[in-house]
Amino acid sequence: MNTTLKIGAIARVTILESVRRKDAYVVLVLGLVIMLGAALFSSFGVQGLEKFVKDIALSVTSVFASVICIAAAARQIPHEIENRSLYPLIAKPIGRSVFLLGKFVGVGAISSVVVLAFCVEILVLFLIFKIDIGVLFFQAVYLRILSMWFIAALTLAMSLVLTHAANVTISMLLVLAMQTFANTILTVHGGLTGIPQRIAEAIYWFAPHLELFNLSKLVVHEYPPVPVWVLAALTIYAILYSGIFLAAGCMKLRRMAL
Repeated sequence: MNTTLKIGAIARVTILESVRRKDAYVVLVLGLVIMLGAALFSSFGVQGLEKFVKDIALSVTSVFASVICIAAAARQIPHEIENRSLYPLIAKPIGRSVFLLGKFVGVGAISSVVVLAFCVEILVLFLIFKIDIGVLFFQAVYLRILSMWFIAALTLAMSLVLTHAANVTISMLLVLAMQTFANTILTVHGGLTGIPQRIAEAIYWFAPHLELFNLSKLVVHEYPPVPVWVLAALTIYAILYSGIFLAAGCMKLRRMAL
């Protein structure tokens, strides 16, 4: 059995376990209720409510998909250790790195499916309430899927150094921070001088920017589509940082005494 098949087998088991837990179903139903409630306002024909509906729909997708991704990624390794099912999995010829990569693929895949399911819900609602759908919407969905893989890699790596509860909490805080800290740094940068200013610049350039994957405001205000080269650059950006997180996780897992 080659490495790709091993990763695929572990990913498949991870996806089946996530499906059996039914967490995604609950979140999708809750998200649909919230979006439907917002969309009903558009039936009154008040100008500007379409933007409100779009904003709510995309925000719900972002928040709930991130929660599902973090929850799924955070429990993978602690669950395997607790059930003692990790030990036969990491024995040869599987290996620890292959195990972690398989978990990553599984979590990334199930999180991507959740985003796509939300996308279908949004499209149906937009069609029912006659809200225009542009190319930028589908670009936003693509970038949201990319962000899920990014978050999955981060959370899996952190699950090797934190308890499950701490990992869920800190991962959610980090995801929130990575979506907002850039604007905060830009705001305070002008008031800093010397070493603090250089530190702020270093943080800005080297810390991951999750807000780059959020096109919600552009969709809401009906901006033109993003150039293809920007999407390609963000894809490389997501692969790079996901690779860094996974490499760190593989190194930690190989050194752990199990």
